[in-house]
Amino acid sequence: MIAMKAAAREGARLVAGPLALAAFFLPWGAGPGPLAATDFSGPSLVAFAGRLQILDLPPGWHAALLTVRIAVLGVAITATWRTLLALIAPRHRLYGVSGGYLAGAAVALLAVRLAISGPATPPAGVLLLAAAAVLIAAGPIAHRVGCIAAGLRLPRWNARPRAARAPSLPSG
Repeated sequence: MIAMKAAAREGARLVAGPLALAAFFLPWGAGPGPLAATDFSGPSLVAFAGRLQILDLPPGWHAALLTVRIAVLGVAITATWRTLLALIAPRHRLYGVSGGYLAGAAVALLAVRLAISGPATPPAGVLLLAAAAVLIAAGPIAHRVGCIAAGLRLPRWNARPRAARAPSLPSG
């Protein structure tokens, strides 16, 4: 039973990054008005924001468009980092940071979709990114639940092996 939970946790850890990377290339939404026939994925949003930056817009708009471009590209970059670090070093600090960024991007994207189109079914890219965020959030929760169910002592978040701790000085 514990081995099955560990296998599920490992599977979730290995699948979340590729899911988010696939979500980047799938449609995130359709355009409004004359762009209604256009589906926007991550790369097309970055390209469209770049074309808008070329226009003669106020400086605040240029900064906002650049922020959107960087934030959307950040999804692909952090999904790639998460995929590589899941294989190589899942305890690396950037592994946790990339998970937080992807989960935050999924929540922000779902909030924007809800504000624009109401409670409708989101496109495939948004659903995959949300699924990746659920897997990212479920990883630590599943570990803690597994430890509690097995009657094990929960590890501290910053616990180090005893050999890596600094020696304590005698008091007095």
